[in-house]
Amino acid sequence: MISRNIFLSDVDDVMEFVHQTEMCSYDIEIFVGDSVINAKSIMGLLSKGFRRMMQMNIHADKADELLEKIGRFCV
Repeated sequence: MISRNIFLSDVDDVMEFVHQTEMCSYDIEIFVGDSVINAKSIMGLLSKGFRRMMQMNIHADKADELLEKIGRFCV
């Protein structure tokens, strides 16, 4: 598993982030407070997951391509 902190500042960031995660075959979870959101869920992220620091867990041994594409969201 790979963990990173992410920050999505607006709706455009959420849309880009979800677009990139949807192309992955592995599961990706976002932790916001006590909630767990599927990173491939636009509605989940729009309801709770932007304008705050979040933890992302990628359930894969390697995710170099994804991390490169979403690197600007990682903090």
